[in-house]
Amino acid sequence: MTSREHVRNVPASEFVIVVAPFVLGAALVVGWPRVRRTPIWKLALYPLALTPIIAAAEWSAAASASGRLLWMEVFWAVYFVIAWRLAWAVWTRTVGRIGEKRRRWARLVRRRPETTRREQRVASLCRLIAPARVLCTLLVFVPLVAGSLIHRFKIGNAPAVERVPELPVEEVRFRTGDGLSLSGWFAAEPGSDATVVICHGLGANKSNFADFLRLFCGQGYSALIFDFRGHGDSDGHTSTFGLLESRDVTAAVTWLKRERPAQAVHVYGIGSSMGAMALVRSAADDTRIEAVVLDSLFAGVPMMADTHVGRLPVVGPLLGHLIIASMSLHAGRSLWALDARPAIAAISPRPVLLIQGDDDVLIPPESLDVLYAAAAQPKARWLAPGPHSNIMSTDFHEYQRRVLAFLDLANAHAPR
Repeated sequence: MTSREHVRNVPASEFVIVVAPFVLGAALVVGWPRVRRTPIWKLALYPLALTPIIAAAEWSAAASASGRLLWMEVFWAVYFVIAWRLAWAVWTRTVGRIGEKRRRWARLVRRRPETTRREQRVASLCRLIAPARVLCTLLVFVPLVAGSLIHRFKIGNAPAVERVPELPVEEVRFRTGDGLSLSGWFAAEPGSDATVVICHGLGANKSNFADFLRLFCGQGYSALIFDFRGHGDSDGHTSTFGLLESRDVTAAVTWLKRERPAQAVHVYGIGSSMGAMALVRSAADDTRIEAVVLDSLFAGVPMMADTHVGRLPVVGPLLGHLIIASMSLHAGRSLWALDARPAIAAISPRPVLLIQGDDDVLIPPESLDVLYAAAAQPKARWLAPGPHSNIMSTDFHEYQRRVLAFLDLANAHAPR
């Protein structure tokens, strides 16, 4: 990809993050003279102190995910934190100080022995200024910050020879329809004409999902696992919870059909959490995917917001929708459209297997019922032991038995 093509494929929302420190810094320098008098060494101290802290946090996350630290990601994380620190400085100097003169006047009025009734009423109303600013911060600044978290900091993959040394894994790359380059591993099964596309969850990568390759090794299926956009060794830094990632699944299937046609006469899919959302959305429009296993699939972003943020007293439901609005603004796409129910209904007559953990604290158990009701036949479901997106680690052999039984049945009925 040329530099011009790379720039063209960066979402506008990522450009906003890139220019934000310069714009906010300029606003502080122009608007507040005291900022201009801050010594340069004090300004430099902040990123210098921040870098080792963020590097340690990312190293710890990479180690726990069986990945590797990417130093460029440390740089972007520091840059990102500085952007929001500057945003907070501008916010406190503007919205944070709105009404301050009125508050001081009201305190003086309340201390005076003689005041008019009108002054007393106005002074009483001024007591609302402080809580109003807190509410404004909660309903404007907090959603803007929370929405920006769709911009990911990536964990690098461990080499295939280290992560899956016993499998014949081939490193591959392919391009999406919107021009991003994705990194994948292909594990071929001799004599098989069926391949399973493996779709990892949010914040993961192909390296820490490599056990999914072992599900199919020696079981009659080739397997392709890849890093979604904004993850691992693939392009991008923005994740949309399956909305745009469905394009990545379609690109993976296209690569298989073009580059490994003999091994991908039949293509199936297995996805976990965000990967399941991307898979079901892709399969709804792409009949080349002949059956899907959807593990820890959430029904939609609005339902997730209501389940978690919506529980907060008074402001919860409104705050949840404001965060979705902010995420949509950062993504440049409406995340209210991210609903798995129409997609899962559109897959029929291709078979669907829904799996969810009985100890899933992120997705309520009723989500499985909602999705199962939306799916048409043939369909199956399994409320399995284990937490969100980690059921396979709880009981690998039972997980493998059920997934293979489902795929074997679909493969047996596939047209030859």
